[in-house]
Amino acid sequence: MSKIFLLGLLFLFVAGGWGMLALYESRSTITTPNRNDYVRLHILANSDSLADQQMKLKVRDAVIAYLTPLVKNVKSAEDANSIILAHQGDIIKVAKQVVSVYDVEYPVTVQIGQFNFPVKSYGNLTLPAGQYQAVRILIGKAEGQNWWCVLFPPLCFIDGSKVATAPISGTSDDNNDKQPKIEIRWKITELLSSLSK
Repeated sequence: MSKIFLLGLLFLFVAGGWGMLALYESRSTITTPNRNDYVRLHILANSDSLADQQMKLKVRDAVIAYLTPLVKNVKSAEDANSIILAHQGDIIKVAKQVVSVYDVEYPVTVQIGQFNFPVKSYGNLTLPAGQYQAVRILIGKAEGQNWWCVLFPPLCFIDGSKVATAPISGTSDDNNDKQPKIEIRWKITELLSSLSK
């Protein structure tokens, strides 16, 4: 092989390495969002009984249907949080109306503040573990499986009569979200492999 060819291969190898490094850094920037840019919704059921879990999902539907129009055009998490705080009493009323349909005497508590969350994925968005501004709705003893999504920016919303599939539900023990595996290939290796054939 000539020296010019080898120098060309070396140049391609170095340029490819720098390109892959830049791509990796840009991807890692995307997957580490600022926790202050989000307001989350967290609903805890009374228990794991079928009726209590169904009730939790009905409360979820009603609260999302109520809150989404209020925050959908908001520009910041701070503004969304202010709107939610101003409507805290109404959120309690909405949740209690659902619970009353089930003919039970469960209390409903709404907490608004900073709460710990595990790492969670919503489609292509992965939120790291840590403290987030959130609305927590505690139904009864709040000892059952829980459900969460992101209120702002709106990643949980109602589509007709059902919740859209964008949010991924789970319990605090549900850490089975798999990250897609990135396969790195060097073009130079493929080129050399094709030349040797």
